[in-house]
Amino acid sequence: MNEEGIKARLELIKTKSYLDINDVMILTGYSPSTIRRRIDEGKLKALQNVPKGKLLFKKESVEKWLEKGAK
Repeated sequence: MNEEGIKARLELIKTKSYLDINDVMILTGYSPSTIRRRIDEGKLKALQNVPKGKLLFKKESVEKWLEKGAK
């Protein structure tokens, strides 16, 4: 994704209540595997009650995780 695409996605993220893994990648700079590890470690909570196992995150949960240092 180019810089303009990332800026547009960041603007869209501001309006969302739920984020997908791509949104979390853009916000944190982490890879999908790192994000999934943080879920497995209990450091980040994801909702998986969606078709095909797509991960969704409450935006406020991601923001709290980032405030704690996103480790």
